[in-house]
Amino acid sequence: MFAAERLRPLPPIVFPVIITEERTATRQALIDWRGNRYSVPPELAAARVEVRQRLGADMIDIATASGTVVARHRVAEPGLGVAIRDTGHVTAVEAIAMASAPPGRPHRRKERIPPGAAALRAAQVLTGTEQPTTTVISLAAYEQAAKNRNTLR
Repeated sequence: MFAAERLRPLPPIVFPVIITEERTATRQALIDWRGNRYSVPPELAAARVEVRQRLGADMIDIATASGTVVARHRVAEPGLGVAIRDTGHVTAVEAIAMASAPPGRPHRRKERIPPGAAALRAAQVLTGTEQPTTTVISLAAYEQAAKNRNTLR
């Protein structure tokens, strides 16, 4: 019965299925999608958005409730936990944060401080460009004492 039927060949491209899911943007203007975070414009912080991905595509579109696409990102491997941010979104979020900050010197954790001399020396030691100047202490005596010990006190 099946041998008599003539079936046409499969189409050369995948059927255009679009996966659509609703998400709520965080206060930092990020949405979660398959184990990663993607940026949206800061105006959409804490708003409902729609994430769309065409089956087989490596891009996602993020749209408002009215359907206007406001962001397009290349999809990272699912579950990596990375944050993909558009430079325009980052600049806008920083501008809003700095506008609401009190005038004067920013909080120390917000400053970008170049590494000091001690950090640069440590980096040279780690990369092997400079020999360490510290003495290596043998821990054999501590190891022997730990082997002879049979209680945790």
